[in-house]
Amino acid sequence: MRNPFALLGLPETLLLDPASVEEAWRDLSREGNDGDETEASALNRARTVLSDPVTRLAAWLEVKAPDLVPNRAIAPGLMDLFSKIGPVLATTDSVLARHRKATTALARAMLAKEAIAAQLAVQDLLAQIQSLKSAQTDRYAEFEAGDLESASRALGQLKFLKRWEEQCRERLLALIAT
Repeated sequence: MRNPFALLGLPETLLLDPASVEEAWRDLSREGNDGDETEASALNRARTVLSDPVTRLAAWLEVKAPDLVPNRAIAPGLMDLFSKIGPVLATTDSVLARHRKATTALARAMLAKEAIAAQLAVQDLLAQIQSLKSAQTDRYAEFEAGDLESASRALGQLKFLKRWEEQCRERLLALIAT
């Protein structure tokens, strides 16, 4: 992938303001690409990458340390969270499956208490995930000072957190829709 920072004419920093990414993308998109769909696609991809703190860190590491071996070890704190996520998602899936099978309003109403409990459990997980994500993204200035090994470890942790967050949000939306 081409350097998304260079594509949008932005500094190679983790501390980008989302508004500056959007503004750079908008300005370049307005200039037009003379119908070049490949260039437009590259600009859109750069915008997407730099707008998300996790993918921005991955792109930054690729630019700053392309030969750095990714650190995929799971921190103990994340293992604790993982041990909570599995059961909550399984319970949520069970509630959702029983709700789909319920054919009467009474049967669905009887599941309401379980659905609310599952919703609260998922929301609690999302709060924990957000807290852990913030703890990592708050270290971006430290990473820019040259701590690339820590940045690589943080990227591994953030990827796990992002995946879990997506799973939790998906379940939460399904619960809300019931």
